[in-house]
Amino acid sequence: MSTLPDLFLEKLVAQFDNENTVGIMFSGSFARNEGGPYSDIDLWQYVREIPADETEQLSLRFIAGYMVGIKLTTLEKEYSGMQNPEQAIWVIPGLRQASILLDKDGSLATIKETAAKATWEPLQFAANANASWTLSTTAEEVYKILSGLARQDESKTIYAIWGLTRGLANALLIQRGILVPTENAFFDLAQATAGGTSDWTHQFRLATGLDHLSKKEPAYIVRGVASCRLYCETARLLHNILLPNDASIVTQTLAIIAEAGY
Repeated sequence: MSTLPDLFLEKLVAQFDNENTVGIMFSGSFARNEGGPYSDIDLWQYVREIPADETEQLSLRFIAGYMVGIKLTTLEKEYSGMQNPEQAIWVIPGLRQASILLDKDGSLATIKETAAKATWEPLQFAANANASWTLSTTAEEVYKILSGLARQDESKTIYAIWGLTRGLANALLIQRGILVPTENAFFDLAQATAGGTSDWTHQFRLATGLDHLSKKEPAYIVRGVASCRLYCETARLLHNILLPNDASIVTQTLAIIAEAGY
């Protein structure tokens, strides 16, 4: 593990500070003291006004041998993110681990303190609604998978699996209020939340290719079937929080999966 030299951090601040800047923080592996030779630096530049050009809002540069990702954002956007369950599972732990490099008026220290004190309880109602909505809308991916399997269309099946597995894992993490400190932990946290030996995790590992697949069938078929079963398992785990309209869609989708023999 390695840390970033103070002189390098000072130069970063000098390079990116300007009249539009409120403060600068960095997050990620180096902020968690987990940096290694292949770690990048996540630099958050808080500004008063975000540039209209999207290419200026997020950019990547090599500086003094380090890969540096620069994200321009506002404090208002971060506070809003902490109130949105889908964003909060990422924003809150990100702010908690971030290190302040520049804080012109104390506002970065304030938002870090807010993140440190944040609890999930006020977000639970919205989290349930988000998970319910996600499960119902990802039914479209299930239909695409079933269609791809029926037509032996590898590309269609795999593309739908891509969207479905991430959506279902995300729904589970959001509904359970699991904060994600790094995207590197996303798969591990999803499996731990469902239970390491659960059928959800078994199907998730097959669907994502984490476990060895059958040599008797093409990989896309095994993964497609597992994805449909993963949907069924997610519906079972979340059935108590489904809203009526969403529950209707989910129920019909489960019936279609059963009719297809999966």
